[in-house]
Amino acid sequence: MSLTIHKKRSPNQDDRIIPVEFLVLHYTAVSLERTLDIFMDTEIGTSAHLVVDRDGSVFEMVDCLNGLPKRARHAGVSQWGNWKHFNDFSIGIELVNFNGNIFEYTEAQYRALKAIIDVLKQCYPSLTHPERVVGHEHIAGYRGKIDPGHCFDWQRLFQDNYPNQSHPERLSTCPEGLVDGFRALAHEQPKEESEQSQFWEVASVKAEKTRA
Repeated sequence: MSLTIHKKRSPNQDDRIIPVEFLVLHYTAVSLERTLDIFMDTEIGTSAHLVVDRDGSVFEMVDCLNGLPKRARHAGVSQWGNWKHFNDFSIGIELVNFNGNIFEYTEAQYRALKAIIDVLKQCYPSLTHPERVVGHEHIAGYRGKIDPGHCFDWQRLFQDNYPNQSHPERLSTCPEGLVDGFRALAHEQPKEESEQSQFWEVASVKAEKTRA
């Protein structure tokens, strides 16, 4: 799959070039449009390097595909073993999904991820090792993060991108009780996508505060 990249520069980044040691996967909890709005809002102050829509469209918000990665603001307070402050040395990818604990990711998103990781592995040697790919929940689950969630197929990602290497275990941190609660909420979501986006954004914030 060849990548078509839509360039949209987020102001929420630092100009300095960072070393790349990890790739961190997230879900947006909102629509593509809302995601782009958030990443362009300086008052909110967050961003990720890449956003992958459900149709596989890729938006580069912070430079990374050119081998000169800028520092995005996607990980927040974070830790994985002895590694801390993941914004300083990782690339963040946001997958458009209202809630990756109950809604499946699309075939197009997995194909786009493979194409992206093919490029990133050529630029950043650390990303040739599957253990350097983690979810936001693995580095910040202790403060309530639950993405990319139960529905993300880690085995597929590793098989697609690291077929001849042993694959690390990546388990969701979202409790089953909370997953059941999200499933119940799905029956109450509005029909309009713009309203759905607000609905799941609120639900995500509440869940995070409950677990933090």
